[in-house]
Amino acid sequence: MKLALVSLAAILAAPIAVAQGNVELSGGYTQFDTDGAEVGALTGRGTYFFNRYLGVEGEGSIGIDDAQVGPATVELDHSLGAFGVVRAPVAERLELFGRLGYQTSEISADVPGLGGASTDVDGVAYGVGGKFYLTERFGIRADVARFEGDDEEADVLSIGGVFRF
Repeated sequence: MKLALVSLAAILAAPIAVAQGNVELSGGYTQFDTDGAEVGALTGRGTYFFNRYLGVEGEGSIGIDDAQVGPATVELDHSLGAFGVVRAPVAERLELFGRLGYQTSEISADVPGLGGASTDVDGVAYGVGGKFYLTERFGIRADVARFEGDDEEADVLSIGGVFRF
C-alpha cells in the first residue's frame, strides 16, 4: 500500500516538475576506452533537478560498435548508471556540470572456434561536461568520465542532444 501511494505521488508530481523545467532527457553516442578495447554505445539519460544546482541522473547504454582485440570480438552488451549531478549555469544557454555515481556494465568477448565469455564490471563513475542550448529547450551535451570498476577501468567520452522540459 505504501509503495502504491508513493508511486501515485510521483506520478502526480511529475507534471509539476516538467512544468518547472526540472527534467532533461538526452541521448547520444558514447565511446568506452578500456586498456584493451574501444567500444561504442547508444546512451540515453534522464535527469531530474531538485533545484537550480543539484540533481540525479539515470543512464542506460547499449553497445553498437564492437572492437577487435587479436582474434576476439569485444562488445559492450549494456551499461547502467545512477549519478548525483551538480550543475553551474555559466550563461543563459551554457552550463557546466559534474557527476558522481555508480555504474555497472556487461562486456562479452567471442573468439571464433573457442567460444565466448562475458563479465560484469561494477564500480564508481565520475566526470564533467557541458551543455549548450541552441534553443530554449534543445541543446548539445558533451562529457568526459572515468569508470573504475572491479578490475577494469575506462575513459568514457559522450556527445549527443539534450531536451529540457
